[in-house]
Amino acid sequence: MIKKTTLLSLLTFLCLNTKGQNIYNIVCSGNLTQIDSVLKHEKLTSTDEQGRSLLHWAVGCNQIPAFDELVKRGLKLNQEDKNGHTALYVAVQFKRDTLLNKIIQMQKNNTWKVKQGALLLERAILDNNLPYVQKLVNSGIDIEIVNKRGSSPLEIANRVEADEIAKWLVSQGADESRVRSFTVRGSYLGQTPPRLERKVFAPNFISTEEYEFGSVFNAAGTEFYYAVEKGGKPFIRYTKLENGAWSQPVTILSSDKYGYNDPFLSPDENRLYFISKRSLDGNSAKDDHDIWYVKREGDAWSEPINAGPNINSEFNEYYISFTQTGTMYFASNVNASANRKQSNQDIYYSKFIDGKFQKPVVLGSAINTENYEADVFIAPDESYLIFCSTRPEGLGRGDLYISFKNDNGGWSEAVNMGELVNTEHHELCPYVTPDGKYMLYTSNEDIYWISTEVFEQLKK
Repeated sequence: MIKKTTLLSLLTFLCLNTKGQNIYNIVCSGNLTQIDSVLKHEKLTSTDEQGRSLLHWAVGCNQIPAFDELVKRGLKLNQEDKNGHTALYVAVQFKRDTLLNKIIQMQKNNTWKVKQGALLLERAILDNNLPYVQKLVNSGIDIEIVNKRGSSPLEIANRVEADEIAKWLVSQGADESRVRSFTVRGSYLGQTPPRLERKVFAPNFISTEEYEFGSVFNAAGTEFYYAVEKGGKPFIRYTKLENGAWSQPVTILSSDKYGYNDPFLSPDENRLYFISKRSLDGNSAKDDHDIWYVKREGDAWSEPINAGPNINSEFNEYYISFTQTGTMYFASNVNASANRKQSNQDIYYSKFIDGKFQKPVVLGSAINTENYEADVFIAPDESYLIFCSTRPEGLGRGDLYISFKNDNGGWSEAVNMGELVNTEHHELCPYVTPDGKYMLYTSNEDIYWISTEVFEQLKK
């Protein structure tokens, strides 16, 4: 699935490149003869669509001789990709012990500790990798270094409950008094609403160093649900407005066997829908995502309930939203050709009649193409829909598109939401607040929001 990149596994690392495939695959294979041959007509400084150099690829694929050869030829050791990640970051990310030690030893001065230190420690802490945290700190990275969010390593460790790392950092002199706490009050988690400029939503409270996506408010704006990825699996968190302040987010759905994500409330708010690879008996994970829900039971939720065979198939069904009458919109690859199951998702809807979802109907060519279409948000009155697609004209790895309902009841040709919304990164998981004023969505692993005034510009 192109969707949530669980993670950044080596498989995802390999699949994200679509340009100059041969040279990167050759480096990844580690064949020095082929590398020498291809570099006679390809630039040593070639980068893929994510800005990653051949050195990034050699480290990601753990090809030590290829790494040595590329460095010998003059490839820069600390070249950054579009996310500011160097080959050393890749070594931390994929736990390449030998290359990690080699790159640290090859540094000519201490500049890397200042420029890369915060990102490297952040990555190791998010992976709950105490040995790498120890190695990086012992190599000379400042134990109090802060990242672009202003978070110190100890603050990050506390936030993600990496208790052993937090304990070790304190033992090494990390200052606990410098760890910030955040209290948010008022509407929209106390955030100042945006206009036609996207903003990170609730930084350091909702949008943190972790990967957050798939968010939804209740109608009163007093409950907020969202998904977070941690340790290779997504789970669902929740915060509530109580006595004027939002509670510290807590996990309400998680498993060590499978993930839970893409939360969305039913129109009556008595059900919380989500997707999961959970098997029907709950004892294991399966290969595809199904749509599930839990029922509200006072202040708690029921055990997960599968949405049933009218919705779910042996293929992927995911990302749910509802009209005010209960019609469910979602994505599936049930009808994709066998060789395109992962890249050809389409958008469907299913009406809810007499307590049951009806046979899904696929949307037409104004929405669905031979490309990937998924993550659909439907306006409660069905006046517009927004979805993620990966199309050749897109700005990044996945863009948000919008379509409006015509006077004749059909859908207008979907249009890219443009640079106010989309970037070179992956935009996904659109959601519009119940008052219709703001769109929340995920970009570069954070939740952002922007005024729906942008819709009017696109409609014109």
